[in-house]
Amino acid sequence: NSPPSSPAITPFITHLSRFLSFCPGIPQSFSTVPEVVKFVTVVIFTCSGQHSAVNSGQYDYGGWMPNTPISLQQPPPTTKGQSTESTMLETFPDVGTTAQGMSTMWLLSKQSSDFLALGQYPEEHFNEIPPCTMIQKFQTELKVFSETVKARNSGLPVPYTYMDPVVVENSVAI
Repeated sequence: NSPPSSPAITPFITHLSRFLSFCPGIPQSFSTVPEVVKFVTVVIFTCSGQHSAVNSGQYDYGGWMPNTPISLQQPPPTTKGQSTESTMLETFPDVGTTAQGMSTMWLLSKQSSDFLALGQYPEEHFNEIPPCTMIQKFQTELKVFSETVKARNSGLPVPYTYMDPVVVENSVAI
């Protein structure tokens, strides 16, 4: 790998390296364009697809309180097969705590009011042909991938929709 050959990207790499000096666990510097591309790709995936996969289904799973009780009123059972319906009901949180936990899960899982699907850019930051062509190619690839996800889900009893580009947020919105 050779250092970046494009003078236009050198200031970006320098700025990114300076910013990253405060972030543990990620590269502290970049010396090649492929390194920057890999890093930016990971950031984009983490803030879009991965966030959707991890976050969007929280309520679907956690909205049923026995799956993720927000608190317990008794210690959890220590011996398998010794719990009864009565001990379970005594252990689970009260109705108010349960409602609070479900509300939190719902708020964290719901689509934001300013939702923008992955690949949608209402503010046109680029008007040059090369980036516009890349954006169009990306949007076309997302449409194809969306159709693939829909086709896979069509035969499933419980479809997995969280990675369909039409429901993946363009970035993390909390």
